[in-house]
Amino acid sequence: MLEPVVLTWSGGKDSALALHYIKTSRQYQITYLLTTITEDYNRISMHGVRSILLDNQSEALGLPIEKVFISKNSSNEEYENQMREKLLFY
Repeated sequence: MLEPVVLTWSGGKDSALALHYIKTSRQYQITYLLTTITEDYNRISMHGVRSILLDNQSEALGLPIEKVFISKNSSNEEYENQMREKLLFY
C-alpha cells in the first residue's frame, strides 16, 4: 500500500519535477496538492501564477487542490497559522 502524502505546489517546474519523482517512486500516493493564494491578487504566493491556471493544472493532473488564503501583507506567523490549520484538518 502506498503512503498518502500532501504535495506543496507552487505551479512551477520544481513542483512538477517533485510530482514526477513521487509518482515514479511508487512509494507514495499524492492525496492532494497544497498551495497558498494571496487573496488580494488571487495568485499563487510563490510565483504569482493566476488561480485559474492553478485550477487548470489540478484538473490536468487529476489531483485535488487545497488552497490556503493569505493576505498580501501576510507575516510568517499568519502563513504558519493558516498552513497549520489546513494541515490539521487532514
